[in-house]
Amino acid sequence: MFKILVITDGKLSSLNQCNSIVNELQSLKKVQIRYLKIKRGLIHFFPNSIIYLKLLINSFFDWKLNNKKINFIISCGRIAAPYNLIFKKKHNCKNCHILNPYFKKKAFDRIIIPEYDSLKFSTKENLILTKGTLVERKKINLNKNELKKISNLFKKKYKVLLVLIGGNGKSSTIDINDLELTIKNINKEKNIEIVYCFSRRTSDTLKNFINKNKNKKSFIFPNQSFNPYWELINVADYIFVTADSVSMISDALSTGKPTYIIPIKKLKLKIKKFHLNLNKQNITRIYYKKLQSWKYEKFEESKRVVKELKNFLNF
Repeated sequence: MFKILVITDGKLSSLNQCNSIVNELQSLKKVQIRYLKIKRGLIHFFPNSIIYLKLLINSFFDWKLNNKKINFIISCGRIAAPYNLIFKKKHNCKNCHILNPYFKKKAFDRIIIPEYDSLKFSTKENLILTKGTLVERKKINLNKNELKKISNLFKKKYKVLLVLIGGNGKSSTIDINDLELTIKNINKEKNIEIVYCFSRRTSDTLKNFINKNKNKKSFIFPNQSFNPYWELINVADYIFVTADSVSMISDALSTGKPTYIIPIKKLKLKIKKFHLNLNKQNITRIYYKKLQSWKYEKFEESKRVVKELKNFLNF
């Protein structure tokens, strides 16, 4: 039995990216999976080199996992990286980290990193480059029963226009001015039902603005505890995404559906280059008062990454 240890920093986005790889591996071979979620403490505010050193010095690893054979470790999130290397050392197994580990980059057998982040690496021998973030393919292929609850909200004679709203973060800041014109114009579209879906980073200012300026045929989610993010992506005919969120854009582009980017002024240069590249390849477009449909090669990054991992793992 091939045994995999998944280590994450506790963020759902990190777990989702790890699972996108694990699910693909499961389709190739019978595997046994164990999960380790790192509980954040004071030590995790320090650089990864300090965390790693502390873990080496202290007998910090009294987990039951220590006594069970591990064949492969996959981790995601900054603070998960030093734990990955400690377990690799203990079990003498192969490992992989998703995103920048921020230290000991050559110590990882493989690092999965978006193309726009690869410039930070002096050597690219152990890198697997992706167009965007990794997406679980089963989430963009939900069946009719899984979609029934959300599908019943919409009228069949209308098409669904989904607007995914991000928020402020280290790489971006969204202002009302960034959204105002797009919302005004999509409100004029005929035979369309508009759905807005907020992320955890969406500010109350943006939420209030959208609530006040949406048209009568619009829906807003999350609605109380109901957040049908993947269901909405499945039923949407057109997807609009604010330029700050590479993960939501990757989710949208994994469907092959027309995906419009809502430009944002305050955006990191590397993310701007990411969008420029997508636009040049006619993968994404900017909305100019008229909805269009076009074809592009949809993202299947997790499938492609596992193809590269197969030989490495002797699958």
